Amino acid sequence: MIQFSELKKVLIGVCLASTVYLWRYGLKTLSIEQWRLFIQIADHGSLTHAAAARDVAQSAVSRQLAAIETACGGRLFERRGRGVRLSDAGLYIYPQVVAWLEVADRLTQGVRGALKDPIGTVRLGVLASVSDAFVGNLYRQVRKECPGIRLQIVSATSGRLAQGLETGTLDLALLSRNAREHHGREFVVGSVEHLLVGARGDLLTSTSTVAFERLDGIPLVVPNRPYAFHHLLEHWAQRKSITLTIAVECDSLAIQKHLVATSGVYAILTASAVRDDVTAGRLQAARIVEPSLKRKLVLLLSDTHATTAACREVLRMARIAATELFA
Repeated sequence: MIQFSELKKVLIGVCLASTVYLWRYGLKTLSIEQWRLFIQIADHGSLTHAAAARDVAQSAVSRQLAAIETACGGRLFERRGRGVRLSDAGLYIYPQVVAWLEVADRLTQGVRGALKDPIGTVRLGVLASVSDAFVGNLYRQVRKECPGIRLQIVSATSGRLAQGLETGTLDLALLSRNAREHHGREFVVGSVEHLLVGARGDLLTSTSTVAFERLDGIPLVVPNRPYAFHHLLEHWAQRKSITLTIAVECDSLAIQKHLVATSGVYAILTASAVRDDVTAGRLQAARIVEPSLKRKLVLLLSDTHATTAACREVLRMARIAATELFA
């Protein structure tokens, strides 16, 4: 035979289960403010005092309490004289409601903070030949201004980065493009000039400049296709009636420079990519002229998905950092 205390526990369990069901499926859902009122009535022990604390009529509090108890399927308070006290069911759920409201308050504060200070992951692509000069400055600025933003950085050729933007695996990229190319979501931050890079002691790169036609027949190491710069090289090779000899294709900037230093091949790279190597005497570099091979450096957004607040903040800081370095 079920004891009265056990029956009360069963009824309380049913009451709680009903409340959870109602919360989950949206039937007669109780609002956070209604649960705050429940706590307020319990703490004051009086509908009159709870109404005064809220600066509303007691009748309004009475109606809200009736709605709360109806949704829960039973009485949460016992009426006694001029006051009220928690019933067994009310005593059972009181600490859980307090804990739940604390979680709700923390969640609200967190959301407000997220709206004020953007959070989230931004997938950033950076042209390998300029990454050393750019990434450190940008990371430090992001960490200082928006610590809730996490960067995922990919270093690659412009062709690979453009693919990442098209497929949506990147949100934003710093890459180089031909001057005549234009994209609606690009921001020009500067330009990069290309050099012919050779080994230490190489005669062809021993002067400050080298004419484009001198590239005729020399072995070149270039990135794998898609190699965005390749079309420009082919265009001028045809104009100058010379032959470009691609000896090796390699995406790794470090391997390209190693091959140049040790294997008798040449590379066409930006000044920032070889500045330290030239200063240290490991490589030589001459600026290509007639024509000068300049490309614009742009920050480009992916158009496969909406731009998040975090991405917009990284774009803003990246524009400042890149302009200071490359403009």
